[in-house]
Formats: sequence, C-alpha cells, structure tokens
Amino acid sequence: MKAEKHFDRLPKEERQLIALKVAKAIYDYLQLFLSPVIARRIISAILIIAGVHSTGITQLTGLCERSIRDLKNQIAAGDIDSLFETKSGRGRKSKFKDVESQIVEEIESGNYQTLQQIADMVQEKFGINASIMAVSRFLKKTKSTS
Repeated sequence: MKAEKHFDRLPKEERQLIALKVAKAIYDYLQLFLSPVIARRIISAILIIAGVHSTGITQLTGLCERSIRDLKNQIAAGDIDSLFETKSGRGRKSKFKDVESQIVEEIESGNYQTLQQIADMVQEKFGINASIMAVSRFLKKTKSTS
C-alpha cells in the first residue's frame, strides 16, 4: 500500500507552490463575479494567511508590495471588512482644486470662445499657469459633474 503525502506534512515551499496554483485557479474564477481589484485582494488575503511570501503574491496578483503590506496589517488588526473596500489612487491633484467653482462662474459670466482665452483668464484672475490641455480636461470634468 502506498503511503499518501498529506498536505500538512509537505515541505513549506511545496505547500506554498500548491497554494499559488490553487489561488491562481480561484482568482480566475472570482473574476467572473467580482471586479478584478476585489478578486486580487481576496486571493492576496488567502495567500497571506497561507504564509506565502509577498513576492509570490505580487507575481500572481499584480499587487504592489505596499498593498500587500497594508493587507497584512489589516488582517493582523482583524479588519476583515476593509478587504472589500477600494480606494482611489493618490494621483496628482488638480491645479484648479481650490478655485473650481469660481472658474466655472467666471466662464459662465464671461465671453470666452477659445481654450486659450480661458487659460489666459485663469492666469490673470487666479494666478494659475494652465495649459490649453489642462483647461480642456478641467472643462470636460466640470461638464460631467454638472
């Protein structure tokens, strides 16, 4: 009679390789029902609990080391609900952030026909040096939010 290998008796490295293969299959399945971001976070949490090293988790899910470290801290703190929350990026803030409403009011009350005229007005009245492309993006954003 052959002796079967039990999962818990396998060497740690072998268990982690098996965990990565299983996690990959589960990840592909979860993407059918959940957003890719949530699926990656769930799989990452499972792999963290299984003891897989962060480089393996990064290779499988594409999450960065910082995100994995944050997940580890959330799991250690018992903050399981935060696994299902997503945050927007920390990208560059708009030049117009503090004066958006004032710029919109000025555009509506003034006679501006070109993006260059609006960019010049923003420079004169608010001291913000903005390119034509920046003004264009701002107008698209304010059009979609109004």
